[in-house]
Amino acid sequence: MSQIIKLVLFLLLLSLSSITLMGQQQNIILTSSQKTGSYIFAQELGRLWSTSKSSPRVELVIRPEISPVARLTQVENNRVSLAIVDAASAYKYLKKHTNLRVITVLWQNWLYVLGTVPGPFLSVENTQTLLVHENSLYFAQAWKGLAPQTKINWFNSKSLPDFSAGFSEEVLSFTGPAPLQEVNYWLEQYPGIRLLSPDQQLVQVLRKKFSWLTPQKLPANTYLYQSESLAGLAWYPVLVTRRDYPDKLVTKMLQLIYAQNKALNPHPLFQNIRRTYNVAFQKNYIYHPAAKKMFRFK
Repeated sequence: MSQIIKLVLFLLLLSLSSITLMGQQQNIILTSSQKTGSYIFAQELGRLWSTSKSSPRVELVIRPEISPVARLTQVENNRVSLAIVDAASAYKYLKKHTNLRVITVLWQNWLYVLGTVPGPFLSVENTQTLLVHENSLYFAQAWKGLAPQTKINWFNSKSLPDFSAGFSEEVLSFTGPAPLQEVNYWLEQYPGIRLLSPDQQLVQVLRKKFSWLTPQKLPANTYLYQSESLAGLAWYPVLVTRRDYPDKLVTKMLQLIYAQNKALNPHPLFQNIRRTYNVAFQKNYIYHPAAKKMFRFK
């Protein structure tokens, strides 16, 4: 009887071990709320991960968390594995979480300025009215510091501007991924408006107040009627984990992300992510060892 009991126990332990081996470990990625760029990006990353034949047996689970501080704290406390945070939060809070490491900066968020003002540049002197999306509050704050008399109207995803009677304000400003198809629609539908570059005075004020903004250029012909490269400002969300997160998982994640710009039909948030984006942030962020190896950072 004792031999039978031992055999049953052995088979039971074997079956439990098989379940553990066959089951997938879950790694949670915290993002901002649903319908935001970070949530959409994480969903697509999870899909790519699950369909990749060479991905480790780990399931990526996306979970929204409104507070970027809470996201970083949960990663550091080992309650979750990864988080995506905006550039402003990364600049402000990452240095307070010494156990966290950056895997990569992600897609480019461009400060779009479209207008009917004369010349190729947006300047305080030539502008009296602005229509600004709520996601570009930083732009309006910098502008008000220079020209408090300017009339600023606001819009958001629930109250989109109605241009059926024409382009109402002199300047429209918002922040969004580049390229963005809606920009081509506006350029096509409303003759007289064009993409503008902030003038040097405005750029200096914006960068002084918001150090997470970086000077960038949109290549020529990114948009309709844009025959030359366009100087402007952008910021990049950041993918963060702990410093002890396995190297093989970080490497696989980076390989998936950076393979998408060569894919046949990449997701819009993936199609223009470049490894070279990270070069500008070597002194700002501490990178995960596997990321440093891939980017050839010292």
